[in-house]
Amino acid sequence: MKYLKKLSLNILYTIIFFITLTLLLTTFNYFNIINYQTLAICKIIIPILSMFFGGLLMGKKATKNGWLEGLKISLIIIVILTIFTLSIGNFTPKILTFFLILILSCIFGSIIGINKNA
Repeated sequence: MKYLKKLSLNILYTIIFFITLTLLLTTFNYFNIINYQTLAICKIIIPILSMFFGGLLMGKKATKNGWLEGLKISLIIIVILTIFTLSIGNFTPKILTFFLILILSCIFGSIIGINKNA
């Protein structure tokens, strides 16, 4: 039960980090502070940073196997994103590749997090 609470809390932090950065990007776009090329790049970077941040937090709380903890949290988030993407009907190999990059980002974050903990 304690592990499930820790996992759900890290998923919540990841989602909050993602929403905060997305709202900031949307605000900048609304006031024409950033151009379209920057917006397109940030739309790719924000989920990667969010997954890295979630993995980093999970790795800091883990005692061993940081890569496995990052894989667990990333797979849960990817399943949620896949369900959302399939419901929209926009699932392509390009999106599958992006999901794999997100998984690797979260695993890398958890590896760094567990090494920062030691």
